[in-house]
Amino acid sequence: MKIAYFNGTLKVEDGVTRVILAFVREMHALGHECVIVTGHAEDRSITNAPIFEVPSISIPFYKEYKIPLPGMKGFEKVLNEFKPDIIHVHSPETGSWAALKYARKNNIPIVATHHTDFAGRMRFYHMSFLEPLVWKLLRRLYLKMDILTTPSEVSMLDLHKHKILNAETQMWGVDFENFDKKYRSENWRKSIAENDEKIILHVSRIAWEKELKILTEAYNVLRRNRSDFKMVVVGDGPAKNDLMLLMPGAIFLGHLDGRMLSEVYSSSDILLFPSSTETFGNVTVEAIASGIVPVVANAGGSKSIVSDGENGLLAVPGDVNDFVKKVEILLDDSALYKKLQKNGNNFIKDFSWEKVNKKFVDIYENLIKNK
Repeated sequence: MKIAYFNGTLKVEDGVTRVILAFVREMHALGHECVIVTGHAEDRSITNAPIFEVPSISIPFYKEYKIPLPGMKGFEKVLNEFKPDIIHVHSPETGSWAALKYARKNNIPIVATHHTDFAGRMRFYHMSFLEPLVWKLLRRLYLKMDILTTPSEVSMLDLHKHKILNAETQMWGVDFENFDKKYRSENWRKSIAENDEKIILHVSRIAWEKELKILTEAYNVLRRNRSDFKMVVVGDGPAKNDLMLLMPGAIFLGHLDGRMLSEVYSSSDILLFPSSTETFGNVTVEAIASGIVPVVANAGGSKSIVSDGENGLLAVPGDVNDFVKKVEILLDDSALYKKLQKNGNNFIKDFSWEKVNKKFVDIYENLIKNK
């Protein structure tokens, strides 16, 4: 089977990129061929699949992301030569419309995945008035797809609420090769927490829509209250310099991958992740797989992963004091921490990318057979 994946920008920090790379890796393992069509690839070495860049423009208010120029001209010849059996689009922009046109012209099934709560994130750029328009545009595109998937039931219900009724839930997996408690490093812990303080970790693309304001305020309250923890921030993005000024004493490690990221996850104690607009939450499953306990917002995809008091703690979205309260519970109650950690280890076992991929192979094959 030949699969063409479309995404506006392939950016190393981006969760959507990581999902596409997981798809490609698993599809290759099963003997399928893949290509990726994008408006911009930040680093071509991140995959061994062919990457085809098409002409693109930067997003005005988010210049590190690009969207392809309209039309099939940039990729039609390449795909004609590749002859895809299925097209899977991962970002609802001009490239997806062009992919849809190509699919219909060539009688190829097309799947879309809704990764991002674009409407919900408008408020972080003072553009809440655009939410109805965003939903209208999403509806126009998604209802033309043969199948629309999204990685959590919460996200699916949100799509249904906005009359996008062809959405179905297909959860993502976690890469157990890279996220596992076996990578815990006492040497790394000592380099961060000389006096054996607990380590609170935040991992994300460092952008304001990740609700970094809540992160900074919660950190500073905790810092005033107590001195038995260290704060570590992993990731890069447009808000990083501002965040460093707002979080004095926190340790910023920038972008990490490979063994170093594995060690940082598994050698920390608590994941603090306040974003309420995740459709899934890759960092949450990575944290659980790494043997640490998450404190996340009781919203979006995060609450589809974390059961409060079972494998982590849920905090009221946007409520700094509640995030502080939940983190302090874990800092103070070692018995509860160990219970949540153990439950998390059991919970995460079903989240293998191999299982996820097999479900998508079935989806692809059924669409191809019935086309």
